[in-house]
Amino acid sequence: MLGTAAGGGFPQWNCACRNCRLARAGALPGRWQSSLAVSGNGRDWHLVNASPDVGHQLERFVRPRLAIAAGERDSPIRSVFLTNADLDHTLGLFQLRESGPCIVTAPPAVRTSLEHGLGLGRVLGAYGGIEWRDIPAEWAPVDDSGLEMRAINLSGGGPPRYDARAESGAHAVGYLFRAGGGTAGFFPDVARIDELLLAAIKECAHVWFDGTFWSEDEMRPFSGRTAAAMGHVPMGGDMGSLQALRGLGAGRVHYLHINNTNPVLRPDSAERLAVEAAGARIAGDGEHFVV
Repeated sequence: MLGTAAGGGFPQWNCACRNCRLARAGALPGRWQSSLAVSGNGRDWHLVNASPDVGHQLERFVRPRLAIAAGERDSPIRSVFLTNADLDHTLGLFQLRESGPCIVTAPPAVRTSLEHGLGLGRVLGAYGGIEWRDIPAEWAPVDDSGLEMRAINLSGGGPPRYDARAESGAHAVGYLFRAGGGTAGFFPDVARIDELLLAAIKECAHVWFDGTFWSEDEMRPFSGRTAAAMGHVPMGGDMGSLQALRGLGAGRVHYLHINNTNPVLRPDSAERLAVEAAGARIAGDGEHFVV
């Protein structure tokens, strides 16, 4: 786990909410923006989303696992899988410009938003370049290590705010990974939990799931917008993800992409206790899992 915070990280630079004040005082650990590194052999790594914090994340969590000769340059990152076109999931691609062609898997609508809205292809084309790959609907090899993946289209997800010309199609996906053992799922941006998504999650030994907001109205005091308007199903409430995923069993659900306003960041909060009572947990930066 390279990062477990939502956009802006934690603490967020322009926020003085209770959680951010506690983090600045050292009472809560800081968190980088949401991203995952996955590998089938411990040498070749693939990112799920490239956050603006990617350089720090790789230096701290991935680079120590690798051997690199003095004076050489190398990248452990072989490709990137994007779940959507949000800035907190894509700005890190600009930082990866120095390592040769950047291989990126994404839905067509996400690619179009990044090309039109951010000029990603034009910018990276002036450096190492970019190679786009379509998302696979069925299990497909990621590399020659035995690692496989498939994409899960997520309903309800909309285009990024910066793309006024957004096309129709899947604007948000999740990914399943397997390498001869159990299956792991990664779903940091979920607007709606439907039967297709639930069926995919039931395949997983571990699933990392959207924990952006606890309640539907959590962001109203700050932005006037609801969780639904921002494309996230809340964790709490009768229609929340905690209730929907409760029957999966203890230790399988890990929440991430946690907004700085979410009370589950505080270990002594009633909301955190409710998560733990349901058998779920709050993911942390730097955690390492073998599935």
